[in-house]
Amino acid sequence: MKKLTCLLILVSALLVSCAKEESESIESVQDRLLQSYITVVHKDTISPTPLGYYIIKINEGTGATPSKGEWVKWDETQRYLDETVISVTEKSEAIQYGLFDANMQTTHYIPNYGYLDEAYIYRCLADAFPNMKEGAKYRIIAPPRLLNTASSTSQQSGYASYILDVTLREVIPSPLDYELDQVITYRNMRYPEIADSIIYGMYYKTTYLAPDTVWTTDENNEPVPEVKDTTSAVDGRTVYVTYVGRFLDGFVFDTNIIDTAKRHNIYDSSKSYDTLSFTIGGGNTVYGFDKIAQQLKTGDAGLGFFISDWGYSYYGTNPSTSSSTGTTSTVSTVIQPYTPLLFEVWLHKVTQ
Repeated sequence: MKKLTCLLILVSALLVSCAKEESESIESVQDRLLQSYITVVHKDTISPTPLGYYIIKINEGTGATPSKGEWVKWDETQRYLDETVISVTEKSEAIQYGLFDANMQTTHYIPNYGYLDEAYIYRCLADAFPNMKEGAKYRIIAPPRLLNTASSTSQQSGYASYILDVTLREVIPSPLDYELDQVITYRNMRYPEIADSIIYGMYYKTTYLAPDTVWTTDENNEPVPEVKDTTSAVDGRTVYVTYVGRFLDGFVFDTNIIDTAKRHNIYDSSKSYDTLSFTIGGGNTVYGFDKIAQQLKTGDAGLGFFISDWGYSYYGTNPSTSSSTGTTSTVSTVIQPYTPLLFEVWLHKVTQ
């Protein structure tokens, strides 16, 4: 019933807008649509903030309050004014609202992670978060002009007002310290046998050491010893590898192994699953991935996990532009800023 009511509001407001002068701005039309929604659905019982969005406090929270310049994690459910759910950060909600695709699970359902400044996150959120405590849940109703960053050159895509159900999960004063703690905790829990990092914030373990000699057969089916290639993977040499990329919670975000991609429901038939080749030290992969390959000889396998200094730092990645290894990928998962990564790598060949 509520959805139908909201739809009628939007349609009636649109009809009114058509009677206005053709030169009326989209921003003005959206303001009137939003005001119609507030009048009919909320009976004008809520007032706009000075910035122009509306807040309904669901839970006040009890934890720390963030300040501008700190990093925050939050869960968010986005809706249109007719209550149609657009996106969520929690898997249970994705399943509930029919947004979860069991056949292509490239979305990592974790809280959003952002720098508390209107140049980096939605302006309405940058304005609201300094008034929230950890654990607080607000419903924020915002016009499109506040659903972008202050540095954006265009309004939010779709030019529509949104309802944002936002829960502030965590305040993070130092993201570098925060992720280093994650990496060390992960090492202590999963790989306590790793004595020390190989570089600051990076741990490595050889998981398979190829034998020095293996027996193969020649064209006459006679046994022939094949000595392991011990050519070092140093700067300037080309390596050929297969790999699996994970977050520290085990989520597989990238791989060039078909069976692994299918098992984790990230297989894309348009993507090449050939052995990856790259030049050591050539800048074609993130440094941490390059560093893992340097620890291996032909036939060996190893894993490494590292802080974002050796990955994507505070930039993160966009799945439409790059994969975690630096190569083009059509299904790569979004990697958030300051996110530790883990790679399992198998080295097949080293060439000069």
